[in-house]
Amino acid sequence: MTERRSWTPAGSEDQRVVLVGAAQALRDEAARVAAAAGVALIVASSVPEALRHSPSVLLLAPDAGGGGLPHGCPVILVGLREEEDAVWSAAAARGAGRVAILPQAAGWLAEHLGRARSAAAGPVLGVLGAAGGAGASTLSCWLADGAASTGAATLLVDGDPLGGGIELALGDAAAGLRWRDLDRVRGALNPAQFAAALPRPAGFSLLSHGPFRSAPVGASSAAGPVLDAARQAFQLTVVDLGTAGGLDDALLACCGSVVLLVPARLRPVAAAAALLPRFSPTPVHLVLRGPVRGGLLPHRVAEVLEVPEPAFLPHLSGVPAAEAQGRLLDRGRQRSIRRVCRGILETALDGRDAA
Repeated sequence: MTERRSWTPAGSEDQRVVLVGAAQALRDEAARVAAAAGVALIVASSVPEALRHSPSVLLLAPDAGGGGLPHGCPVILVGLREEEDAVWSAAAARGAGRVAILPQAAGWLAEHLGRARSAAAGPVLGVLGAAGGAGASTLSCWLADGAASTGAATLLVDGDPLGGGIELALGDAAAGLRWRDLDRVRGALNPAQFAAALPRPAGFSLLSHGPFRSAPVGASSAAGPVLDAARQAFQLTVVDLGTAGGLDDALLACCGSVVLLVPARLRPVAAAAALLPRFSPTPVHLVLRGPVRGGLLPHRVAEVLEVPEPAFLPHLSGVPAAEAQGRLLDRGRQRSIRRVCRGILETALDGRDAA
């Protein structure tokens, strides 16, 4: 049977830049920038209206109408020179990491929008454990390996600075770019140079926190530019978000959809129930991980959480030992696990059966 590559990005003709709010003077400035970048500018009165256009980039004026910021879509706060204080205040209030004051930042903004037009954007899929020890890192590795096995250019991002460096599970601490090298990044990254600098310990590229060498560095400040470059350089980016207790909201905001891995026990299922509202409006896809305790089979969890029936990842003995020996990917290449991972990718990246 032919495998579906549902993570293959759409063509550049689908790219849309939407401006929310703004007085006429700012609209005129934004329109000039968009014209220089070769993209059409759509104006909307509110964030919900803007989202109906499926924007590839969202520009927000400081007076933009209400609505939560979408996950997985680059957001830039824009304003005129006399509005600079209001723009920065709005950016802080909304948790947006990029600001463009016009006309001073017109060149940077035109370059950013031009990249959105010229490059097909690959999706970003987050993987989060509902409880400690859920296995989010393991599943992230297996999903990235499964996607890469089909020929898709794939990046695995270590989003857990306290996780010890995901590369240890892969058995290879190859030389290359790490999060600590990107700590001071604020502007756009060249996608080709970014991809070329990353280590490639398996059939996919890896951005890890790295083991032992330095104090953990959070990804928040660099998350936007890094994931923007990843979208343009790779057909799929898988982000290991760790567990909810250490979740980096800046990384979460870059994910177009999230896989929530839930051990089939009472407390993790209860934790999942508390977590689900936090992700709105981002699509969330549950995966139940064995062994099953207390009769919490997939159909029962679906009833309890009022969500579509989750995929089921069976318990595999020997996974911790395989990880310690750097053979984690070998365990995930078993036919039964590959089948589950293929189903997760197709469902999550097609947007089907979201909670």
